Amino acid sequence: MVQTVAMKLWALLLLCGAAFGQQTAAKVEFEVASIKPAAPMQMGMMRAGVNADAGMVRYTNLALRDLIRTAYRVKDFQVEGPDWISNTRFDITAKLPDGASKDQIPEMLQALLVERFGLQVHRDSKEQAVYALVVGKGGPKLKPAEAETNDKAGPVKPPAPGGPVQLRDGGPVPRNAMMMAMGPEGAHLRAPAATLAGIADMLSRFTERPVLDMTGIQGQYDFDFAFAPETMRGLPPMPRGPMGPGGPPPGAAERPQGDVPAERAGTIFDAVQQYGLKLEPRKAPLEMIVVDHIEKTPTEN
Repeated sequence: MVQTVAMKLWALLLLCGAAFGQQTAAKVEFEVASIKPAAPMQMGMMRAGVNADAGMVRYTNLALRDLIRTAYRVKDFQVEGPDWISNTRFDITAKLPDGASKDQIPEMLQALLVERFGLQVHRDSKEQAVYALVVGKGGPKLKPAEAETNDKAGPVKPPAPGGPVQLRDGGPVPRNAMMMAMGPEGAHLRAPAATLAGIADMLSRFTERPVLDMTGIQGQYDFDFAFAPETMRGLPPMPRGPMGPGGPPPGAAERPQGDVPAERAGTIFDAVQQYGLKLEPRKAPLEMIVVDHIEKTPTEN
């Protein structure tokens, strides 16, 4: 009898200890955060990205879809929600709490979206039509990325897989960056040091189906694509016509003199073939983050 009572008391203490641990577990949140609507896009130019340093993290000109994707560590095509989350953009500046690591930032962003936008989501798995990026019959024709140099500018952190497109107004493309320009001929994607997985994620923004890397090839390679997008998923419409005093973005073909239009680029299927790759239509199960509720306007800072 005494032994039975002792065992019950011990079990009760264990349950109390577990409950206490759950109650005292610290919730990972930004110390303070400022959210503002992003400035209107300049003619022919879009700058977007994420930067974390010196205890601060900055999300610049990111759509709510990108913020959700980043917060839940998924790719753009794995976020399902209302269409407007792809076009409603914000600038966020947040301070990390003392002792926090960069690995905890996505969870802090989750908490911020829940608190300020009332975000509610659930996870689901769906079989979807995809494009598999695979090696063609003739084998890969990939150009290895140039060796990294210790220049004064320092290395540029690559965008997260499936991350936002960044356009530049001139100059060389930094190593590990992906730069996109839009012109009358179509899209021009420049990536001096990208993985096949990164290329697949980026191409997913310009195809009707998500692109999954199934090449099995590792390493970084030099890519230069020109193609006519099937669609522009997750991106705002890019203005056409005159680009202003700075001229068109790099890689955008200039319209010839007279009324002759610029020659239209080939399809995205043609673009990958130059590297001995191809896109095959397939079916594959994908984990999805489904947005059940989100407000268009965040609560005040």
